[in-house]
Amino acid sequence: MERRKFFDKLLDNINGGVFGLISVALILLGEFLAILYNPDYVIFKHMVSKLGAGPAPGGLIYNLSVIIGGIIVIPFYIHLSRIVIEDTTNETLRKFAIISSMISCITYSLLGVFPSLENIYIIFYIHGVLALISVLSGICYLISFNILIKRSNSFKKMQSYFGFFVAGLYIGFVFSWQPAIEWIMSFGIVSWIILISVSILKKKSNSLP
Repeated sequence: MERRKFFDKLLDNINGGVFGLISVALILLGEFLAILYNPDYVIFKHMVSKLGAGPAPGGLIYNLSVIIGGIIVIPFYIHLSRIVIEDTTNETLRKFAIISSMISCITYSLLGVFPSLENIYIIFYIHGVLALISVLSGICYLISFNILIKRSNSFKKMQSYFGFFVAGLYIGFVFSWQPAIEWIMSFGIVSWIILISVSILKKKSNSLP
């Protein structure tokens, strides 16, 4: 109940789309600065998470952007869940979408706490487990949310189709674990969040989560 009241007050004052855009901006800035401070890093050749193990201050900046960005994006998904339930009646699917998105956000944020440090096995192992959980739960919420978005009158169907495409990239990454696919997947989810955030900014929802 307290959690519900907190998000009620928060989203009454700040549109969920704002949180989506801020999260994306932080993560992109963190990636840019981490690459800037690591001249040996080659995009599409190295895994994205390798940025967190890069030289200071780039690695630290990236990890902080992941931690903060993963937390800040949570209200975005909660606001999205409120909008889609106004236009659809599938409460079970909505709950599955919001729960899986929370799992994905939290485990993604923890990746910044446990960066990809190959020389420290336990941290590297925890990072790998968290990454796998984040990606798998990401597939779950992308598919479920975009089913609801496709049925909603508040979004364009093309937005859901793009979301399904991004889910496909996630699935492709799980089976390949290739840096290039991970980078394309990262750009895909960032683009999807931006598209949905802009739509959310145009529509304020006051329904309960």
